[in-house]
Formats: sequence, structure tokens, C-alpha cells
Amino acid sequence: MEEVEAAYEWVEKKLVYRPPMKGWQSALKDGLLEAGVLPYNGFTLDHIYGTKIGVMLFDREGQKHSVVELLKYANSDTIVVYLYAYVHKILFTTKGRPKPKASGVIYQDADRVFHKAELVNKAMNELLMLSGVGPTTHLKAHKINRVVLDNPMVGQGMGDNLINIVVVPFPQPVGVSLLEVVGITKFDSFSEYCAGLSLSYNLTRRFFDGF
Repeated sequence: MEEVEAAYEWVEKKLVYRPPMKGWQSALKDGLLEAGVLPYNGFTLDHIYGTKIGVMLFDREGQKHSVVELLKYANSDTIVVYLYAYVHKILFTTKGRPKPKASGVIYQDADRVFHKAELVNKAMNELLMLSGVGPTTHLKAHKINRVVLDNPMVGQGMGDNLINIVVVPFPQPVGVSLLEVVGITKFDSFSEYCAGLSLSYNLTRRFFDGF
């Protein structure tokens, strides 16, 4: 786990920036604290109860940064990037182990050619079940007969994240700011705020008339 934590911290140092706290975001922060979304945790990347200042992917010059920039730190002689590749199945091995262990993946490239790779970074529920990991009855119902691991929790507890949007129109221009201030409550909901979306009067009327 220490290596995983170190990897996350390294990525954070390369990609994320502390946002400047301007008038609108500062007012939102003060409003959350006044409303009782406590404590104030300051600038942090942790998702913890209270009010905090998050991060952004834009530097001080307004340039956006993305994960593709991490490729410049890789060894170009040993790394190959495949675009439009699709993972079909996770490979497992039980060699020298009492339980199956992920050993690689089978994926298809943009030319529809299949390959084997050794690294497994993460897997979604669908891919796990297609690979034989999940509730046995559910797998067999979909004709997945080679069950690697009967895990009844795979695919359970899934749901869409509900979102409510509140639009506050201002007669005067408000500086552009992204999701910088975050309020995280103890009843498992959280709020984020952005500002500076400019809409014409007619477009604004059409937007609200649609509700």
C-alpha cells in the first residue's frame, strides 16, 4: 500500500494545482462553514467530512494538464501506447497459490488483432464477470461456465450518482472558477461550485422555460 500511495502522490505533484481563491469561491467557502459543514480542512486531496479546497488541472497560466503528459516520464524504448484497444478478458493463474491471481489480460487493438498483456491495472464489474469472477448463478445464467471465483458482491450495490443543479443568475459578470470549494456532509452528500458561465438572455429564458 505504501507503493500505491507513493504513486498517487507522484501523479498529484505532476498534474494538479492549488486553485486561486477568488471572491465567489471564498464566499461559498464562508457560506458552507456558516451553514455548519465543518470542520474547515483547508487545501487537501482527501475526501473527508467538512469544507475543503480541492485541486484543479489548470496551472497559473490557464494551461490544462492531463494524464497523457505522464508519458514523457516513461522509457520510450519499453512502452507502447495502444489507442482504441479493448480488453476482453482477464487471465488468472493458480500456479503455486491456493487462490486465483490475475496474471494478465487479452485485448483487441484497433486492427481487431488479439494480444496478451501482463499488467492488470483495474477492472470494472462487467469485465470481472466476463472473466469468471462474480455470483455463480448470474454467470451461469449468461453462459459463463468457467467460474474462477464465486464472489456474490461483484456487480451489486451499483447505482447512478444523483445530482441536483442550482443555477444562480447574476446581473453582473462573475469571474470564471471551476469546482474548487467542496462541502462534504456526514449524510453522504457533497456539493461543488463553479462560476462564470455566460449565457445570453434569450438562451437563459429558453433554458428555464424547458422546466
